[in-house]
Amino acid sequence: MRKSILFAAACGLFFGTAVSRADDKINFEKQIYPMIKASCNDCHRPVHENPERPGRKVKPKGGHVFTNKADLMAGETEDGKKFIVPGKPLESRMLIVTQLPLEDDDHYPPEGKAPQWTDAEKALFAKWIEQGADFGTWTEDPDPLTVPEWDGKERAPGSVLTAP
Repeated sequence: MRKSILFAAACGLFFGTAVSRADDKINFEKQIYPMIKASCNDCHRPVHENPERPGRKVKPKGGHVFTNKADLMAGETEDGKKFIVPGKPLESRMLIVTQLPLEDDDHYPPEGKAPQWTDAEKALFAKWIEQGADFGTWTEDPDPLTVPEWDGKERAPGSVLTAP
C-alpha cells in the first residue's frame, strides 16, 4: 500500500511537472506577435502606398519586414547579426535593441515613435527565443498593413500585450 502511494505521488509529481512545462510554452501568435505588431510594424511592414501622398510608396525601414515568419527569420543587420537566433536570446538583435538605453541611437523602437516593450515583454520575448523561437502555425499577418493606433502613452512596467 505504501509503495502504491509513493508511486502515485511520484507519477503525480512527474506528470504535474510535464503539464506545467507544456503550459509555459509561449504562443507566438497570441503573446509575441501583438508586441511586434504594436511596436515594430509601423516602420517594418511591406511596401505600401503612402495614404498622405497618393502615388508614393513607403518602403520598410532598413528593408526589413516583420509581418511574416520568413522575413523575421531571415532578418539580419549589415554586419550579419541575425534578428532572431533560436535558443540564443543574447545573440538575437531584435531583443538586444529593445534592451539598449532609450537614448542610444540603436535602441528600438525610437522614443516617441511606438510603445516601448516593458521589462515583462522583453523577458517573454527572451523566453520565446530560448524555447526555440517557435512560430507554431503562424506564418504571416493576414492584415500586414494595419497597425494598432498608439495613444503615445507607455504601458505599465509589468504589463504584457497579448492578442484577444
